Amino acid sequence: MRRIAAVLILLPLAARPLAADDLQSWTDVELRVLEAGRIAWTIGGVARVRDSLGSVYDRRTQTDVDVALTDLLTATFGYILRNHVPAGSRFDWNHRLHAGLTYPILRRGVRVEGTTLYERHIGRPDVPDFNRYRQQVELERPRARVSPWFYQSVAFKRRGFVRSRSRMGVRWSFTSGHSVRGGYQYESIREGATWRPRHAIYSEWNFDLNASDAAAP
Repeated sequence: MRRIAAVLILLPLAARPLAADDLQSWTDVELRVLEAGRIAWTIGGVARVRDSLGSVYDRRTQTDVDVALTDLLTATFGYILRNHVPAGSRFDWNHRLHAGLTYPILRRGVRVEGTTLYERHIGRPDVPDFNRYRQQVELERPRARVSPWFYQSVAFKRRGFVRSRSRMGVRWSFTSGHSVRGGYQYESIREGATWRPRHAIYSEWNFDLNASDAAAP
């Protein structure tokens, strides 16, 4: 684990960075609408704002089905419809299919969870269709009402390592089953032989409609 952490930190620093983009705001909303046995269905949306928080440039609608294969291993299958503005262009539509496996790395008061994800990007007008692979790690204290929270993601394409994304902040859980995460995000994106840093204020709102039904008299 120490070697992996060192690689995640040092890889973005190995190349000459470009000037950072302006501060952005990223907001994720997720609704768990169905849970039956080992299957759960969620829908959600994403809004990303740039230009000093004055322009929405990336909007997404997403749906996922989670299947608990065992008590420790969960498979996810999903689809994203993306409405995006490339630099200097107008909004375009493209699609993303993804599949992944989520598994525990540590469960001793602190939950450390890993996700290995495969993505197929389709319909972008500026680039041909492509595959991307992501490795994610998330850390929090699951039983605490308020917990520190850390998230790390790295992405790979055919040409190699292309992005590192880190988030850190606080997670609030409520008796209703809903939760909110808020914090700071730092991202480094590879452009040729250089890396462009990007900063964002991040928030994530999770609503469990099944928990609300269970709590009702």
